[in-house]
Amino acid sequence: MRKFYLFAFAFLSSTFCTIAAEDFYSDGIRYEILTDSTVSVVHLGNLDNIAPGDNDPKYQGDITIPATVSHEGVDYHVEYIDSYAFCKSENLFSVTISDGVEYIFDHAFDRCVNLKQINIPNSIVSIDDDAFSGTVWFNELPDGVVYAGSVAYIYKGEMPKDTSIVIKDGIVSISSNAFDGCSNLVSIQIPSSVMTIGSYAFRNCSKLADISVPASVTSIGIHAFDETAWYNSQPDGVIYIGSMLYGHKGYVTEDTLVVRDGIQSINRQSVTSQRIKALIIPEGVTIIGVEAFYNCSRLDSISLPNSLIILSPLAFSQCPSLNSITIPQNVLYLGYGVFMDSENITSVTSTAAVPPLAEPEAFEDAVYRNATLYVPAQSLTAYQTAQTWAKFQNIQPIGTPTQIIKLNANAPTEYYDLSGQKINAPQKGLNIIKTQGKTQKIYIE
Repeated sequence: MRKFYLFAFAFLSSTFCTIAAEDFYSDGIRYEILTDSTVSVVHLGNLDNIAPGDNDPKYQGDITIPATVSHEGVDYHVEYIDSYAFCKSENLFSVTISDGVEYIFDHAFDRCVNLKQINIPNSIVSIDDDAFSGTVWFNELPDGVVYAGSVAYIYKGEMPKDTSIVIKDGIVSISSNAFDGCSNLVSIQIPSSVMTIGSYAFRNCSKLADISVPASVTSIGIHAFDETAWYNSQPDGVIYIGSMLYGHKGYVTEDTLVVRDGIQSINRQSVTSQRIKALIIPEGVTIIGVEAFYNCSRLDSISLPNSLIILSPLAFSQCPSLNSITIPQNVLYLGYGVFMDSENITSVTSTAAVPPLAEPEAFEDAVYRNATLYVPAQSLTAYQTAQTWAKFQNIQPIGTPTQIIKLNANAPTEYYDLSGQKINAPQKGLNIIKTQGKTQKIYIE
């Protein structure tokens, strides 16, 4: 019942811990252990099913969800209320969520038809779709923007013509579908406290022409601004918003995509292109989102910045033209299937002194068998014994000779440093060269 967390830091903090599939009860509430220090609130039915069955037991009465709970001498932080946890609890009357609980997942209180009171603390930073559908509490709220905890959850009711909305200060996220289809919305002001905007949040807001996203926003869900007047006015190609590469519209025509300076994150499902052969990502980018460059089938060269921390799941999946990759020194996490179906990689270099946490399926089995993994010499043993990295059958210290690259002295050649900046001549260390229709890395001693 695990989910990807909305915030990257929360995702990392939970991933770095040991996960145990175990549940227990305390004061009538059922918890599932997520890590050695966190739990979630779950439904009372068979946990193999996402939702409780009609004949399964349900929660009832007045319930307080604590921020911490003890089990067998261990204190656990209650991190979230899971999907469908209280769904169809028809005899549930009130819920108090203690300060410290952070997330409410989809349909958590769906169809709790007698739930009249819900106390939601400011520690709640994310609420998913239909979390309160069919509750008396939601039905009795006035029309307008519904705020819950630190979340702009949804616009309720019919929006008046030519509406302008100012999201109140202190809100940290705008939920998925929050304003989807609000065709009378003409302007939105988003405060610098907001860090995430959910999928489809402003989709089909056909009159929304001017969108300003503060630099505080580091995550925008898929299609969040699609079919707005702003989106429809964008030219074909890569689209930027705030400090993020948001996505692309129409066709991306560049052979070499150089992400512009000042970008801090690359959004989920940003670019799928059969044209791009080389990708240069500048310093400052810390996160590459889920499926960010999925199915870029001609992509054969990637330059990643030293600022990068997270390579999200499936970020470069189905990129079969890749044959080498360098993982920068500050990367902490490689998600599931980062290079899935990119089975032609023959050289992987990780410059991190401490092996990054990498999911076992980060690379294809063929890559573990056939590719050479190059690592810092002082870290050779650490990689040989680390989860996932130990699956590589050939691990060598950086500096081991690899191959001789032949260049045509008469062919026009462009040189770039690893941040993607064009330089007049190659420098000592790793360089990017573009010549004779190919882009690759070379090492100058």
